[in-house]
Amino acid sequence: MKSKALKTILLVILSMLFVVPAISQTGMQDGSKYGKGQDSINCIKNLSLYREFFKHNNYKDAINPWRKVFGQCPASSERMYVEGITMYRSFIEAAATDERKDHLIDTMLLIYDRRAEYFGGEGNILGRKGIDLLRYRRTTDIEAVEEAYGFLKRSIELEKNDSRDAVMVTFISSSITLNKAGRINDNQSIEDYFMVTAIIDKLLNTSSRWPKAKDLIDENMLNSGLLTCDALNSYFEPQYQANQNDKVFIQKVITFYTSAGCDRSDVYVAASEKMYALEPGPESAHNLAILFIAKNDYQKAAQYLKEAVVGFNVDNTTRADWFYELALVSSANKNFCDAIAYSREAVANNSNLGKAYIVMADAIIASRENLGEDFEQRAAFWVAADKYTKAKSVDPSVADEANKKLNDYAGQYPNNEEVFFRDLKDGDSYQVKGCISEYTTVRSRK
Repeated sequence: MKSKALKTILLVILSMLFVVPAISQTGMQDGSKYGKGQDSINCIKNLSLYREFFKHNNYKDAINPWRKVFGQCPASSERMYVEGITMYRSFIEAAATDERKDHLIDTMLLIYDRRAEYFGGEGNILGRKGIDLLRYRRTTDIEAVEEAYGFLKRSIELEKNDSRDAVMVTFISSSITLNKAGRINDNQSIEDYFMVTAIIDKLLNTSSRWPKAKDLIDENMLNSGLLTCDALNSYFEPQYQANQNDKVFIQKVITFYTSAGCDRSDVYVAASEKMYALEPGPESAHNLAILFIAKNDYQKAAQYLKEAVVGFNVDNTTRADWFYELALVSSANKNFCDAIAYSREAVANNSNLGKAYIVMADAIIASRENLGEDFEQRAAFWVAADKYTKAKSVDPSVADEANKKLNDYAGQYPNNEEVFFRDLKDGDSYQVKGCISEYTTVRSRK
């Protein structure tokens, strides 16, 4: 009996030994790379088979063994997902019906999800998934655009400086599309734009693709009409008070208002003045002056021009140009004596600046009322004529203007009787006083 029982037990054990190798499990079932038993052999065989067909662009024969790998051993190869997307793009573009196309697109999206599940890299994969979703459903499904927008935004939040340029460009494009469809407001699209450009600005010098991406994004935003002055005001005004001492924020305000052509806005003006206070310099002072000239605030313009030419070291040519501008602004403020003084500074720094002599002459004529009696006031036209003559001699580009003024004002000289009464004659030297304070030549009106 013992012998028979022992024999039975041995038979059971032997039968189990033969059964165990036959037990199979797919990688999907047990979480392994290839699965177990015969399934692991099948997985490796199908991997090799589909790749051979794929290598020769034979997607028709590659797809069946690929599907088996995808369904049975999803952790076997990340490359399998990349090549699967390539094949499905081809199938989608060749689909005969919209129904078939939609089915293929859904499968393509599943491939992205499965890849992230087994191989990680969520940020990178979401970016690629969003781009492909927009590639095939942008024009037919606004909900798909909204979904893709979410994928792309999350991708950028995860990848940050490692984001792909295509993801950045496509994200802004989807933001604009949703804004036009009323799905997101202006502030959100502007916020999206700022998020992307803040990253790109740090990458501009790392590769030629980033300046191209920035140009394309800027062009899309400007063409969208979203960067209006009202939209920028709505976005920045609530933030300004709390962030007015943050140089990064202030520079952002200046940059985007300038890009949108909103440099007359009160927010832009305030930001420009704040930036100058935080980081004073000749160029920023001069830029502020030009800004206030455009706003017809000549008092402020004069203030900043004075700071630009007096408070900083600049080259003589630049100093001459800025003194010339200061002379113009002073004339606009009816400070004609100042205008004379500043135009003299301009030509002292650049003796060939003909337009500065023109401004000087005009200011001399305008200041003549301070000289007293009529003869002295008319004598100011002699000094002005000297300056108009000098202007055209050093700068032919102002000759026409100078000649016209010489002809127009010759009739304002004192007449022969007035000159004779003063015991003077043509050609004599005569000093015109006041803030003009120059010697000139007597010329009687004929």
